[in-house]
Amino acid sequence: MIKIKNNINNILEKIDFSNKTKILIAIIAFGMMMIGFLMLISIFALKFDYETLYKKRTIPQVGLEDIKDIYTVNIYDTLYDIKEKNIKQQNAIEVLELARSIIKAQWQNYNNATNTKIGGFTEFASNWLNFFLLSQKLPTKNYYQKGIKHKIELKIKNIDTQLEKLIVYLTNNKQKEIEKKISDIFLEISSINIYLSSLITSHLKDAIAEKNRNDKIFNTSIYMLFLLIGLVFFLSIIISTIIINHFKELHNSLEDKVKLKTKELIELNVSLEKKIKKEVENSRKKDQILFAQARLASLGEMLQNIAHQWRQPLGALVMIIQSFESKFLAGKLTYDFVETRVEDARKLAKNMSETLDDFRTFFDPNKTKRRFKIKDVIEKSIDLSKYQLEKAGILVDYSLSNDFEIYGFENELTHVLLNLINNSKDALSTKDIKNKIIKIIVKDTKDQMLINVVDNAGGIKDDIMPKVFDPYFTTKHKSVGTGIGLYMSKQIIEKHMNGKISCKNIKHKMTNEKELYDCAMFVIEIPKQRG
Repeated sequence: MIKIKNNINNILEKIDFSNKTKILIAIIAFGMMMIGFLMLISIFALKFDYETLYKKRTIPQVGLEDIKDIYTVNIYDTLYDIKEKNIKQQNAIEVLELARSIIKAQWQNYNNATNTKIGGFTEFASNWLNFFLLSQKLPTKNYYQKGIKHKIELKIKNIDTQLEKLIVYLTNNKQKEIEKKISDIFLEISSINIYLSSLITSHLKDAIAEKNRNDKIFNTSIYMLFLLIGLVFFLSIIISTIIINHFKELHNSLEDKVKLKTKELIELNVSLEKKIKKEVENSRKKDQILFAQARLASLGEMLQNIAHQWRQPLGALVMIIQSFESKFLAGKLTYDFVETRVEDARKLAKNMSETLDDFRTFFDPNKTKRRFKIKDVIEKSIDLSKYQLEKAGILVDYSLSNDFEIYGFENELTHVLLNLINNSKDALSTKDIKNKIIKIIVKDTKDQMLINVVDNAGGIKDDIMPKVFDPYFTTKHKSVGTGIGLYMSKQIIEKHMNGKISCKNIKHKMTNEKELYDCAMFVIEIPKQRG
């Protein structure tokens, strides 16, 4: 043994380093190819056996079980109900006709499944592996199965013929013939069920034999795979050991070169550290400048948001002030009028103050949520917009199937509804229609609350629809809007209330009349949460 090992070492020593490497690569590559080929053949062979087991063994069994169930449940039970007069004759005829057609289809499917041929590479792989492993062949349809199948076909035809006669008797209401024919069919069904059970058992035995064969192929393939892997591993270890010795020699010769290069790298690193330090300082200065610019941009955006939210309340306050002048000049200024308008002005001022608080805490993650009624939010939003709505001749209607409660931020949801109402008001103001209406419809599902805001201003153009929630996108004049209302609404609903807001065009009946209007509908979806 030692002598053989020395001879092998002498032969390998005569081969130069590059050729040894090529031999090692060739052994590994050839071994991997053989392993891959064996795995590929085994996988496709098992796939062929699986398809055979499923298509030619399992599917026929299921089909036969279905036929047996139809005879037992659909036909037998229906005949029994006819005999006991538990079913109308017309219904019985329909059930029997349906059962006959299903049986024909199922028997045809069974024949197609048993005659299915699985070819291609999977069959080649299975035959090759069976030949190589000397495995037994797949079980084929035997004479016993052919004989039972022939008897079942005769029984099916016989039962079908008798059912045709029975249907004629049922149509003509011949009771004596019906009872006799039912008794004959009962016997035939019992007989065909016995044949069907025998055929199912035969297919089951074939499936068991196929399964045992698959197990044998699998186990043999695993043994061969491990043997081939071990052989490749053994040869690779031998060649690798020899190559490692050469690497040691190369290591000694390269060590001095590495020391020299290391010294050069140390010097280079010293110079690079100085350059990196300088660049880091420059980068920090740039970051500070960018941070300051970002803060200014955020401040500008917040001021624009406040201006957008204050525009409508300020307009309403101006109208209240003008109403005092108008009433005074007309001599109709009363205490009740002054009290009502002052209360309205207080509400608007309070809302403007709350707007400042909301924007101040808009990006604050520590804001507390609470439970509030959606009806209060809707009424507050309508109340804050009523002067502008009355001026534009717009009716706002809302409906709730229940007085729902929401867990979240009340003021922020109020701002969202105000934005949607104001957008609808602006759109309706440009339309010359008789009935200008905004509808707010609140519904709930198992998991979320739905708030639909609908207006009959004609809908949103298709090219504009994808952009309505983009920041600073607006179709209005700059004096009317900045294009951030819907963007802010989206941020509030999605980030602060974990909900979703979307819009679409619909056809909707806005009044009690039958007329359908082209409408735009904004849908707010808020998940139900427990506070």
